[in-house]
This record gives sequence, structure tokens and C-alpha cells, in this order.
Amino acid sequence: MNKNIKKITVLSLLLALSLVLSYVENLLFSGFFMPGVKLGLSNIAVVCVLYCFGSLPALFIGIAKSFISLMLFGRLSGLIYSAVGIILAVITMSLIKKTGRFSLFGVGISGAVAHIFGQLAASCVMLSSIHPLRLFPVLCILSAASAALLYYPEHIILSFLRKSGFVE
Repeated sequence: MNKNIKKITVLSLLLALSLVLSYVENLLFSGFFMPGVKLGLSNIAVVCVLYCFGSLPALFIGIAKSFISLMLFGRLSGLIYSAVGIILAVITMSLIKKTGRFSLFGVGISGAVAHIFGQLAASCVMLSSIHPLRLFPVLCILSAASAALLYYPEHIILSFLRKSGFVE
């Protein structure tokens, strides 16, 4: 199979996976603990794309997931928070991964913390207030715990993609 076709196929499947996980997450965790706080299941695909294809495809998948989720679940404010969060998360994970000093576990946690910081920063701008940053310590702990839980599924998916020959 042509290498480009294989890459497009895997990226499309991972985007579809992120959308399915986003839907499941909206059903199960919407407003569960705090409004807008979710486990981040759909970001499993973004981390897998980062490890298999690099930063730009991961950024593309993350932003595409945000836009398509907007069309499916319909909250414009959610798009702003999601897009800012995913951009900051992918940049942070890319830089942390590039150092070679952190495993998938550490890269995932750094991305989760950066994602929540990006969302809070967007909230500060939208509200013209720094008060949302008061939530950072609590949300930082929750996002790090969430990323720790998502490590195992990320590891399994990456192992499958590598063993099956879909990626190097």
C-alpha cells in the first residue's frame, strides 16, 4: 500500500476515534464534577498522532476534532476553549517529547496540564478577568490524574499501530 494512503487512512481513523470518544465523554462526563470538566478521552488520538506522525498532524487532528465536535455538539464557546487548549497542549507535548527525557506518561501529563492552562487563559480573556486562574491548582491535579489514567490506552493503541505495520 502506498505510504501516503496508509498515513491518511491512519490519521482518518484516529480522528474518527477522537470524535467517538468525544461523544462518549459528552454522554458520560458532561458536568459530572464541574461544568466543562471531562476526562479528555478524545485526546488519546492526539497523543497517538503526535507519536506516530509528529507535531503538525497532531495539531491538525486536535483542531479538526474541535471544529467537528462543535458541529456535532454545538457550543461555540467550547470551540474557543478546546482550540486554545489543544494548541498549547500539542506545542508543550512536542517540546517535552523532543527533549527525550520524558516517556509517553510524562508527555501526556505535560499536555494535559498545558491544555487546562490554555483553557483557563482563554477564559480569562473572554471574561476580562484573572479569576479563572484560581482554579488552576485544582484543575492541574485533576488533569494530571486524567492523563495518568489515559496512559494505558495510549500505550495500547501505539503498540497496536506499530506492531500492525501501520506506522514505523
